[in-house]
Amino acid sequence: MKDGISTVQQSISNIEPAFKKAWTGKQKFVFRCAFIFFTIMSVPTDYGYYMMLLHFDWLNLNYRHLTELTAFFNPQFLNIYSESGFFGPASYINWLLVLGIALLGALFWTWLDKKRPSYHDLYYLVIVFARYRVAYAGISWGYKKLFVMQMPEQFEAIWNTNLIDFLVKRLYWEVLGVAPVYEVWLGFAEFIAGFLLLFRRTTAIGAALAFVVFGNIAVSNHAYDIGEHVPSALMALLALFVLWQYLPYIYRVLIKEENALVPVYYPVLNKWQRWIRTGLKLVFNFVLVALFAWYEVKAVRTNDFYKLPNTPGLADVSGIYEVSLFKRNGVVHPYNPLDTDRWQDVIFEKWSSMGVRYVNKPQQMAMFSAGSYPRVGEPYDGRLHFDWRGDLRRYHLEADGTFSKESKWPRDVKIDWEFAGMQGRVFYYYEANTVNQVLQLMNKNRYHREEKMVLEFRRPNSKTIILKGMDDRKDSLYIVLNKSDHQHPLLNKK
Repeated sequence: MKDGISTVQQSISNIEPAFKKAWTGKQKFVFRCAFIFFTIMSVPTDYGYYMMLLHFDWLNLNYRHLTELTAFFNPQFLNIYSESGFFGPASYINWLLVLGIALLGALFWTWLDKKRPSYHDLYYLVIVFARYRVAYAGISWGYKKLFVMQMPEQFEAIWNTNLIDFLVKRLYWEVLGVAPVYEVWLGFAEFIAGFLLLFRRTTAIGAALAFVVFGNIAVSNHAYDIGEHVPSALMALLALFVLWQYLPYIYRVLIKEENALVPVYYPVLNKWQRWIRTGLKLVFNFVLVALFAWYEVKAVRTNDFYKLPNTPGLADVSGIYEVSLFKRNGVVHPYNPLDTDRWQDVIFEKWSSMGVRYVNKPQQMAMFSAGSYPRVGEPYDGRLHFDWRGDLRRYHLEADGTFSKESKWPRDVKIDWEFAGMQGRVFYYYEANTVNQVLQLMNKNRYHREEKMVLEFRRPNSKTIILKGMDDRKDSLYIVLNKSDHQHPLLNKK
């Protein structure tokens, strides 16, 4: 016991002299590179990010705004429009760009500053940048899972779509969503890692947990082509950078079974600097932790889940319906699984969405994580493209730099989770006039919103719906729908 105490006392006596020791030239050059690289990676650099902030309704903040504020922002000045550029090694091209900037900057810095013996203050500063960057990212995405928002529970369309019509990434999302408790635990792991990084005494354990959590997310993103592997890998890299100074001492304790005291440097601040530091911590932690949690709770209480519509649909109609009678322009189309002019089946969700399964009605597939995919009209040529503004798409900016025109549409029209990463069914947002018994429908796919229908509806009984009107081809329709009695156990679990 005495030997252990004396060893710790000896370590304490060696800490202050260690901070006064001059660094070698190699150490200083490596630090200069690391400082530039990790500072750029920790601070938002995209023009689109700041344009997005200017378009926030700051007087009416909600959890979506705070997610956009703290979620992943990577330097994205270079893009390679190819499979590797979106899902593989080429998607890390901007890391190489920033590393090149860091090397050039370090060379210039070395030429300017040859006499400084060490950079303890700047090392502390860049650790703070990385620490809080990972902390708020972990907390924000942890909230999404803790409140079961990122992978919402299944609905009618999921269980009534052919397996072949799913992208593998959507299947991965749904596998996680089947077990909300598991999703909550994943969210807790992200949240607690971020929360521990907010405090000096728990920085090491928070960084270690964040490295494992975000590293696992990055691997999963690669395996299932989800498209968020680069920001996830960045969070793991930043967490490892924060943890780096602790690793030799963790090794001594866990592997060599020796006592170790980590010599962590903290700068001496004057009074006004301490006030500024405390004020910034209070403001950011209040807004991005406490207020964020309040907005999440408010969203759950008001049924404002960002991936799910919340406009109530027709009462007592949700379910899948078989098409027992279908007439187009007065001509009866009997059931035929190959008939391109006939509706195959119809789904009504709990909200104001109606999904129609066609044999052949090509639609542009909606993609969640849209910033990681080429959009309509963008090249898919495998060539390198540069834009000094960064990735405008992630921040809802159009190619001309203007803010997204999507804002003009009602909330539920813009939400495409029902069909993102899926094919085989067309979803229509509808507004129901229950007095005149009329449905006004619009295709929810942003690339096909010109497709509209106006249909009269009648409900002779609780399981039958009769539709009559004009479709988007200006053909007259007369359709009789009968609700299926089939129940999916996981969809109707009690």
